[in-house]
Amino acid sequence: MIDRRTFLKLSAGALVLTAAGALTGCGGTVIDKTSGVAKIGDVTFICATPFLGGGLGDGIVRQLTYWTQFTIQNNSAEKVVIKPEDITCIFREADTEETLLFKRKELIAEPGQTAVYNGSQEFYLETKKTVSEKNSTGTYELRVCYNGQTAVFLYGNNGKNVTGSVE
Repeated sequence: MIDRRTFLKLSAGALVLTAAGALTGCGGTVIDKTSGVAKIGDVTFICATPFLGGGLGDGIVRQLTYWTQFTIQNNSAEKVVIKPEDITCIFREADTEETLLFKRKELIAEPGQTAVYNGSQEFYLETKKTVSEKNSTGTYELRVCYNGQTAVFLYGNNGKNVTGSVE
C-alpha cells in the first residue's frame, strides 16, 4: 500500500508533466479544436476559424471577405510554394454562390519549417464584385491546391469550427 506522502509526490509529479505537455504541445504545434486540418503527404495545412465581413451591412452593399490564420507545417524535404491562384473560397447561401479570390502574395514554407500567415495582412480573400446577400448564414469553402491535391476547409453557419479534408 502507498502512504499519503508518496501519493502526494506522485500526484504533483503527474500534474507537472501534464501541464508541461499541454504547454509545449508534446513536440508539435498545438492545434485549436476549432481549426480545420488537412494533410497532403508530409505537409499539414491548418485553417483557424475565419473573420468574415462584407455583404449587406448598415445599408451598404460590400464585397465578401474571408480572413483567417493559415498555417503550413512542412515536414517534407522540399520547399512548399502555394501560388495565389491556387487559393480560392466559395461562399454558398440558398441559391447564391460567390467565389472569393486570394489577395496576397504566394505562401512559402521551407523544408522542416512551420509558416504561419495571419489573416489581416497575409491571408485574405474577397469577392470581385459586391454582394447584397447577408453572409452570416452561408457556408464558406476554402480550397488550397498543392501537389495535385486540394485541401478543403468548410466553415458553416454554426460559427464554431472549421473542418478540413483532402480531395
